[in-house]
Amino acid sequence: MKSTEIRKKAIEVFGAASAADALLALDFFQEVTGATDLETSIPHLICDGFDEAQTQALIAMGAAGLTDDARYCQHLNKWREVAREMVEKGAPSIERSGYDPVDLGSAFHDGKLYYPVQTLVRTESFDASGHKKHSEHVDVVVVRSDRTLLNVQESTDQSGKGSGIIRLTDGTLLQKRPTASPYSSWEWASIQRYLSGAYSKKSLQVLAVRMHRHLMSRVWLPDQNDYWLLTCAAITSYIQAIFDAVPLILLKGSPGTGKSELGAGMTEISCNAVMIGQSSPPTMLRVMDEGRGLTVIDDLESIGVKGGVAGKEKFSEMVQLLKTSYKKSSATKIVTNSKRRTEVMNFFGVKVISNTMGVDAILGSRMLHISTGSIPKSQIGQFLTRQGLSTDELTSLKNDLHIWAFDNVELISNAYQEAVKGSSERDEEIAAPLRVLARMMNIPEAIEAVEKALEDQVNKKNPSASPEEALRVIMDKLLEDGAQELTITEISLLLRRHMGVKVNPKNRMLWMKPEWISKKIRAMGYIDENSGRKNLYGYQMRVVSISKEKRFELQAFSNGKRNPYAFCSGCMGCPYKALGCEIMPYRVAKEGLL
Repeated sequence: MKSTEIRKKAIEVFGAASAADALLALDFFQEVTGATDLETSIPHLICDGFDEAQTQALIAMGAAGLTDDARYCQHLNKWREVAREMVEKGAPSIERSGYDPVDLGSAFHDGKLYYPVQTLVRTESFDASGHKKHSEHVDVVVVRSDRTLLNVQESTDQSGKGSGIIRLTDGTLLQKRPTASPYSSWEWASIQRYLSGAYSKKSLQVLAVRMHRHLMSRVWLPDQNDYWLLTCAAITSYIQAIFDAVPLILLKGSPGTGKSELGAGMTEISCNAVMIGQSSPPTMLRVMDEGRGLTVIDDLESIGVKGGVAGKEKFSEMVQLLKTSYKKSSATKIVTNSKRRTEVMNFFGVKVISNTMGVDAILGSRMLHISTGSIPKSQIGQFLTRQGLSTDELTSLKNDLHIWAFDNVELISNAYQEAVKGSSERDEEIAAPLRVLARMMNIPEAIEAVEKALEDQVNKKNPSASPEEALRVIMDKLLEDGAQELTITEISLLLRRHMGVKVNPKNRMLWMKPEWISKKIRAMGYIDENSGRKNLYGYQMRVVSISKEKRFELQAFSNGKRNPYAFCSGCMGCPYKALGCEIMPYRVAKEGLL
């Protein structure tokens, strides 16, 4: 009964003149009994302990200067009669409201994150003969990001049986009874430290560096910027419920280039992570729904060739779900479970998919592409010195990341809302969590690497474009970056990366030749004249000047002048070293790296 209804009841029973005193007496009675309203006061008003509670209430009132015991005693006796009448009538109080349950699988509710965890409850007691007995049961509780531990309750219907309506003890109405992820990455001991506040806070900067170091130890990547992109994707998995869209990542490369190894590395540092391989589509969908974290699908094409026609149909259905699983609003599906009941499955979350042959155009357009490659012989020694994290260190890292995530929910949410304000492009939606986290790390190298990796997605997503189309895209981007002079060598390297093709010295493709590139960009109107040649570490490069008319056409205005030789920043971390860079042999020899 609401406060306004209690006031009306008091006026009805006691009259307007005495209603205030009656409510005052009831307030003191509730204070000594622990009741909060008239309904919760009823058991205390009608029970055998009423007289004692009434005496305690009168003593409390006297201490407050309210000494008319007879009058207040009369009011409380009258409240007792009201309570008995309510019980005898037994008329239920009916309230109707909208049914809008929350799915804890992707819940960011009232500005808070939730994490279901499975616990073992052990009870000790004595039987009638005085012998000690033990009982155990598994209980799922929910951690809320304000250091609160919530229990799960099922409401009852009018007959006293379970209604199937599930709530948390904070009143949150749930779509279904929460279950802990089978791949839970937050240990109970760490959760207890979080709930009590007995832990030392770790900065995102420190945690991100450890994640980055571990990924670098797992696999060699041609593009060093991709390590930071993947680090941000792994962190996203801990807080993905905050975001409206999250990245899907495609690992592509020849067999034996480390796609599976990279997927395994991502599962080692991510939230509730699971790696799926050689499974049926229905099993994979169930795993994604149960996991509620990062999912790695290893070797996607091997799944699509199993099970005949029926298997291919289910695989096609799964691919369709993957296409929409990056966006929270479209990542659900209603299915019929083994008990012939309908349930809502949720596939929202960060996913890493490896596929030698790539994926279809629609799915590919919604993914971030990461290329793997064979490590050059010159890099093997340096790669073998990289040190990853031990099993214990990985466990500690994941616990610390969970705590960091729950400690910084409001900060992350505010930064994300600011980042997506006014943005409706799909690519911007997918990239927003990564950009937000890179900035929160406050590591200049990470911020620059993530931005560069995201910029390069235009090239990585279009490997089948013709060389002419790719060349036009590359030149437009270079002009947007303020280029006024360029080397044909840099343009050639960018073109190879865009096309995903390495130079074969014995059979160089026509579009890789400097003469072809010079002729094409001149015909497209990008250059006016040659600016001569530049000797870089002993290698002669042709330099060209950008047409002012083309810069004006593209509105590529810039106060500063882009350094046309800055692309050659060092062979150790060079993004072009797997593409047959012509400068590399000269620079390696010049700097004595061999």
